[in-house]
Amino acid sequence: MAEPKSYRWLSAGALVALALAAFVAVVAVRHAASDHARASDVKVRADETMRRIEAQVDQLENEAGEK
Repeated sequence: MAEPKSYRWLSAGALVALALAAFVAVVAVRHAASDHARASDVKVRADETMRRIEAQVDQLENEAGEK
């Protein structure tokens, strides 16, 4: 009589796939949280705004100096 097939490897594969899916989900959530924190950081936004303003002032000064 034939022995019943063992599906133990299938269960192990399912556990590995589940662990990998959980790892990918955690990495994705951490990455999204990091991006959100950077986008909503007031200091970062203020610094970027100041750089833009300073660049515009420099450009206006250069244009005024050429005339």
